[in-house]
Amino acid sequence: MSAIRYPELAYLIIPVLLGLEFFISAKNEKQEREETPLGSYVLDFFGFLFMALIPAIFLFTIWAVETKAFPLQDMTLARLDRYAVIFFFLGSWWQVHMIAALRSRRLKAEDAGKWHVWVPYLVLGVFISLLILWVSPFQLKWVSVTWFLMVFGILRISKARAKTLERVFWVLTVFFFLLENVMFIFMETVV
Repeated sequence: MSAIRYPELAYLIIPVLLGLEFFISAKNEKQEREETPLGSYVLDFFGFLFMALIPAIFLFTIWAVETKAFPLQDMTLARLDRYAVIFFFLGSWWQVHMIAALRSRRLKAEDAGKWHVWVPYLVLGVFISLLILWVSPFQLKWVSVTWFLMVFGILRISKARAKTLERVFWVLTVFFFLLENVMFIFMETVV
């Protein structure tokens, strides 16, 4: 296996943690009501998606490309691998924001302080910035670290409420998700 794959495997911490956040949110939804709400089933589905399906596809793609297990499907696997790499690069940004949004949503129910959101946000943000952009040009790793610190600083100084935090993080999640897919389409047409 090529050396570039090891950081990709370390990245899998992010979707697994996101899946865990979905499961915890679904559990909290179920506790608040007598009947199990539809939303908790949706949250459980996304939990399985991020905790099992995305890592499985990621690992399958790496294995298939590295071992050349499907020689007649080179083009399809190369495309899937390129999308997996983009998912690896930009996907971790929107996933960290989604983790923060889910944690912000649960702040009131868990009667937790805002550090319940900020500690994982900052730790995961710095982790992915250094992991993914370690050898990037133009010192992009520090731009990424600065991004997470800046978002933290602005929202902390403004004393944003839990609901505001949740909305801001959902907006950032959607923005980075759309950016990731636009970049993939652009790279597919150029490459």
